[in-house]
Amino acid sequence: MRQGNYKNLVNQIQEAELVDLCRDLVRFKSVNPPGNELEVAEYVADVLRDAGLAVEMIPHSPTRASVLARLKGNGEVPALLYTGHLDVVPVGAEEWTHDPFGGEVVEGKLWGRGSSDMKGGNAALMAAARVLANADLPLKGDLILGFTAGEESDQLGATELVTHLKSVPIQAVVVAEPSDDEVYVAEKGVLWLKLTTHGKTAHGSMPHLGQNAIMMMLRLLKELSQLHVPYKEHPLLGGFTRSINTISGGVKTNVVPDHCEVTIDQRTVPGQDHQAIVHQVEELIADLTKRQPGFYASVEVINDRVPIATSPEEPIVQRFCDVVAEIIGKRPVPQGVHYCTDAAVLVPTLKAPLIICGPGDARLAHQPNEYVEVTKLVEAARIFTLAAVQLLT
Repeated sequence: MRQGNYKNLVNQIQEAELVDLCRDLVRFKSVNPPGNELEVAEYVADVLRDAGLAVEMIPHSPTRASVLARLKGNGEVPALLYTGHLDVVPVGAEEWTHDPFGGEVVEGKLWGRGSSDMKGGNAALMAAARVLANADLPLKGDLILGFTAGEESDQLGATELVTHLKSVPIQAVVVAEPSDDEVYVAEKGVLWLKLTTHGKTAHGSMPHLGQNAIMMMLRLLKELSQLHVPYKEHPLLGGFTRSINTISGGVKTNVVPDHCEVTIDQRTVPGQDHQAIVHQVEELIADLTKRQPGFYASVEVINDRVPIATSPEEPIVQRFCDVVAEIIGKRPVPQGVHYCTDAAVLVPTLKAPLIICGPGDARLAHQPNEYVEVTKLVEAARIFTLAAVQLLT
């Protein structure tokens, strides 16, 4: 295709239609937990099927599903995967200015839970796919779209999606998470641990007859805070972090607690070995058990996702940045993000470069009064349209 035709195709992205798509998505209450992504998944499937894509529903339970859609090419080049998640986090207790499931458009912003994270990105992907399908382009590779359930918890949708794609050559995984239409190529790993201390119950007036699990946990956390975890600073992601984020223990004020649990959020960078970090904690517990009579604790891994890093110099990243520059008038400098996406499941198996680009603002994710700017929605849909043309024709 000639460059002029590219621009003509990009201009087929219609703001009103895109806004309607996004409003429809926001109005589905696919809150996780429990998920309930089935209805929004059926809507996405219907839109893409009507546009002419081959669509497959991937069921997870009677109320949960993911979607896999394809715009077929002739196989000369590897496929391009566009992906986003269908679930959203709970609204929270704080009162919203706009109905969190209303999809209201006020002052150039579309408001609602998931508008930024990441139903806005999903709408932009769908709009791009619809324009590309209607254009009937002679694609040299498949355009694949994956819309997943469960990203906000256990990434069950991505885990199932990858089983459908593991034998498919993929040239890039493009995740439409909120980035303000900037480009990110790296994300930190996730290693969540649950620490449990086990004591012995007793009456609160006779604490010497029990073993206080909360006091054990305090000792464990103090020593854990002094534990050196080796890492090498990453140019895009920085360093390793650890945050103690939940604690529970005890049943009553006058009962010595025999049980205490803590969960810890650790974010890792390339080069770190998650199993080695867990082994360090196990060794710390073993050492405390030897030094402190009656001490008993255990550690359990409750989330384990490796860090992902694609070189900013990767040719396909540079080509994608060329597209972004053409649409928004400024060339992005690829960066890294501290959060985790479905790429943590998809990229290691598919062995494809990672690109994160979407219309939302990551600072609004999980916040009350979440919104996505309509101009960013249009930009993103045009980026996804032109990128598919440039990489698949």
